[in-house]
Amino acid sequence: MPSVPAGLRPSASLALLASSGLLLPLPARPAPAAAAPREQASCPPPPAARHVVLEKGWLGQGADQRPLARLRQERWTADGTTEGTVFERIGRTFRQFRTTGTWRPIGPCRVRLERTTPDAGPGGREVAEAVLDASGRPRYSLSGVAGTTISGIWRQQVDAACTSATLTGTVLSQQQGLSWNDGWRPNAVVQRETWRNGRVQGLALSSYAGAVETASYSGTLEVERTCLATVVQRDTEGVAYNYRAIVMADGSGYLYLQEDPRDLTVGWLEAISPAPVAGSAAAPPGGRSRPAGR
Repeated sequence: MPSVPAGLRPSASLALLASSGLLLPLPARPAPAAAAPREQASCPPPPAARHVVLEKGWLGQGADQRPLARLRQERWTADGTTEGTVFERIGRTFRQFRTTGTWRPIGPCRVRLERTTPDAGPGGREVAEAVLDASGRPRYSLSGVAGTTISGIWRQQVDAACTSATLTGTVLSQQQGLSWNDGWRPNAVVQRETWRNGRVQGLALSSYAGAVETASYSGTLEVERTCLATVVQRDTEGVAYNYRAIVMADGSGYLYLQEDPRDLTVGWLEAISPAPVAGSAAAPPGGRSRPAGR
């Protein structure tokens, strides 16, 4: 056999240690440290509270697809039940109904909602899921009903009664709506309104495929102690536009849903100032007669 060069031969002492079992093994290479599991956010349980929800989206698919919009005011209890009132538009049809249901946690900062609806039938439930903020309050939701694409934005409604004086001062809004003309056509609307004692003077800027219209209008608000309301507005030619609304009890604004079959708008109008000093409010400038998109 070929000889090993002398420089590569093991020393006698090393060979002796190996033969006697005294040669210590080399330390094993340490395994890479496992990544620490990422902590999932946690939220406190939802408190008993009253909420207002603006929901919009589409019902059905293909040729049967129809726009859907809702305003919902409901109360959650600490034991997991809900009850409330819904204003709803499906296509050109408006309806109002009461609903009851349940909520339950299904994960960190996430709840499942099951509610009764007129369409669900006896014992039937409409399903949705919502995410919670750091205080445990719902902020956004998605419908889980087959054939729907509907999202919701939530606001907390304080426990106080509403009056015609609750909505006072200037409110602003922007939203996208739909108008019926052999099919639903989109529009966009920007509004400025001034409210005092249940009466409003407003200005609407509306866009239909880039054609901008300007309209001034006036109107009235009839509000219940529950903060559910009816709004009727008239343009400069006296044409009426009809809405159901929910007034925020803290005076921060209101949400509305249009009842008129050929126009479907749902929006949030946010208060930006208190009422002006008596006698200082000027009527908005005139313009096109129709409050476009309203």
